Amino acid sequence: MSILAEGHRMLLATSFLAALIGLGFAGAAAVLPDTGIDATIGAFLAVLGAFAVTLALGVIVAKKGKFKARGVLLRIAAIVSILTAIAAWFLMQDAVLAAMVVSLLALLASGAAAERKVIP
Repeated sequence: MSILAEGHRMLLATSFLAALIGLGFAGAAAVLPDTGIDATIGAFLAVLGAFAVTLALGVIVAKKGKFKARGVLLRIAAIVSILTAIAAWFLMQDAVLAAMVVSLLALLASGAAAERKVIP
């Protein structure tokens, strides 16, 4: 495995970890009392979005080789992380917003790292 492939996988794992942290923050905001958004539809939609990003990235990180749905899952994770970040912004949940932005940036950086070609 090349250094580039290891960096790509590390960025994907970072994106997954950030999405997982965002899921934790969104879940806590949705179920804990006195958060201002507890038990609201918007809070549960943010949880659902963070879960979808975590699930898509978890499948990508768990698979080592190339598979057909990889590109589709990467695009779904990027779009849903953007939508979840927007929802977190409207819900005024800065921790979820920051986690989704970090997840998206790491995901975009992993895509850029994967497409670079190493000249021997």
